[in-house]
Amino acid sequence: MRFGASETNCRSCQQLYPASDLDRYLWCPACQKAVRKRGAIWGVVVGLLASLGVATYVWLNLTLQSRFLAFYLLMLAMTYLLTSRIAHAIVHGYYRSRGGMIEPSSPQEPK
Repeated sequence: MRFGASETNCRSCQQLYPASDLDRYLWCPACQKAVRKRGAIWGVVVGLLASLGVATYVWLNLTLQSRFLAFYLLMLAMTYLLTSRIAHAIVHGYYRSRGGMIEPSSPQEPK
């Protein structure tokens, strides 16, 4: 239990959960899954765009010889894997550090 409380609000959705169900950032399992899914989608999009850019460069600027074809395909695969993992980590970290995917409903204080 955290801070002696038996129930705590999720930092993202503000729903009340047992403290043992929340992670160290105080996110519930549903919000953790949602942010992982969002990061994975962005990772795939960025990975495909980077691979498309590399494929375009190879097609336009390099001579495609059959003895280098395996190298070019390996380069495309590695471009996709690395950029998708990096983009997934950046997006996941951004949403986690932001503290929530949806804004909590709290009253605005007058200035």
